[in-house]
Amino acid sequence: MSRALVLMYHQVDLPLSHREARFCTPPQAFAAQMRWLVERGYRSATLDDIHDHVTGVRTLPERSVHITFDDGFVGVLEHALPVLAEHRLAASLFMVAGRMGDTNDWMHTRGYPRRALLSPAQLRLLAAEGVTIGSHTSTHVRLPEVEPQRAQIEIRDSKCRLEDTLGSEVRHFAYPYGAFDAQARAWVAAAGYRSACSTRSGFNRPGEDPYTIRRIDVYGTDRLWQFAQKLTFGHNDATRLYPLHYYTQRLRQRLTGG
Repeated sequence: MSRALVLMYHQVDLPLSHREARFCTPPQAFAAQMRWLVERGYRSATLDDIHDHVTGVRTLPERSVHITFDDGFVGVLEHALPVLAEHRLAASLFMVAGRMGDTNDWMHTRGYPRRALLSPAQLRLLAAEGVTIGSHTSTHVRLPEVEPQRAQIEIRDSKCRLEDTLGSEVRHFAYPYGAFDAQARAWVAAAGYRSACSTRSGFNRPGEDPYTIRRIDVYGTDRLWQFAQKLTFGHNDATRLYPLHYYTQRLRQRLTGG
């Protein structure tokens, strides 16, 4: 069965603190990862392709991959876009719609460095270069933890604001912090989004829910071998012993008929 991968990044920039390093992929490392994808024969797919794949409209070839960026940091435009364009890799960016041209306040209030987010003009430039723009709510809230009325407003208003900014439909969503429940999923679907990305790791196969698309979390601290291992096994864990554990489990399942 064909398995499609979706990768998740946040910032593509040099980290300004040790705490930020996990969420901040250095530009040189990002370029090496994209080059590795192309050299290993991975095929670029759009988020609409991923949606059609999981809903059974079409089957993507093996090693299909899509690149996503959460939050809307300026570094995606400055550092990631040239690399994506060079390798012709499709990507999506999930924007915190109420923070366009502002900063990542939900992070720096918790001790992370202050970072600039894309302005409306920069967001339009990114879209003009072929990057799909999706919603990440208006203010980056944990949807299951806020009042239902506010959660629905965050989902709906962010879509409208982005569509007004871009002059085009916004079809895709990503849950902030990966936090969602059945009700949040239903609100996203009711708001008219075609799909939603989670932070659950794994491959995306036909028959799965388009509102819980799985993503591989690429850390800024990942070495290239860890990046490669994550894609090979479809798992966020990347250690020297993980392949041994994986194949031991597979062998045990075969021997026990599991």
